[in-house]
Amino acid sequence: MGKCTGNKIIMVNSFKGGTGKTSVALANCVHNCKQNEFYKNIYFVDIDRLGTSMSYILFPDHIKPHYFNEYEEHYYERVCNKVLVNSERDTVLYAVLLNPVANRRQDYDIRSCFWQHGDISDSIFLHDLLSFLKKCMSREISNLFVIDCSPGLTHVERSLLSEFYNMRQNGKVSEIEELYVTTFDASQIRKTVECLNDAKDFLKRGERNASIILNDLHNWEAISRDYDEHKFNWKRDAKDILNKLEDKNSMKIRYKEFVPDQINASMIGYQKKLIDNSDAFVLPQEYREEYYSYG
Repeated sequence: MGKCTGNKIIMVNSFKGGTGKTSVALANCVHNCKQNEFYKNIYFVDIDRLGTSMSYILFPDHIKPHYFNEYEEHYYERVCNKVLVNSERDTVLYAVLLNPVANRRQDYDIRSCFWQHGDISDSIFLHDLLSFLKKCMSREISNLFVIDCSPGLTHVERSLLSEFYNMRQNGKVSEIEELYVTTFDASQIRKTVECLNDAKDFLKRGERNASIILNDLHNWEAISRDYDEHKFNWKRDAKDILNKLEDKNSMKIRYKEFVPDQINASMIGYQKKLIDNSDAFVLPQEYREEYYSYG
């Protein structure tokens, strides 16, 4: 395997569906494709085995993407669906997708005789995914992998994160970033804090680059204006979250503002494919540079 030339992995997760996790993952991909000259290949990697709908967003109806279910080690490039090309920066964004209409635990079908055994299915999936990532890294150019996880830190996500940190220690990966997405819904924030605290021993791996993303998915700031008793202040909420985290020293809180064009692009009657709407996914400067951290 080739030496590390600057490979980065971003793990994007949430502890509940509907937080905008996939949109945050996609935004990181598009932003780096359009703005970053360092990474030459950018991979949006869908590992949400509950079934996402990313193929519907990324490609016109007449195009059927190749799915990771079709993965073969010797032909790994076949599952890399080209989404965006930035010729000025010589950067390509690929989507590596799972079939959106299948339950991943029952239809990860490369070795179909084992699909009914959850542990074996997980092991096969992990083996093939890591094999794919290592094949991509062997090309000895700078790659960015953005992993869109299933909600929650399941065995698959924990095993991947452990392997990624081993890759960093061995020099195969230069940087790992963990993003945990929630909205301003009180129950979502509470669950995020409790789940991170429950996993603190597993997640504590020395130097970490981890953030909780407060995603303004439904424009909470605008809603709060109608209620005198609540004044929207994301930094105040961030401070409260950090005070409840047991491993607060390694965590940042970021705020991702509401982006109407992203929402409109998925509304029935207003659908736009990413290629026609990519500017809406460029991460704002505030998200990239402004955050709240302990101390």
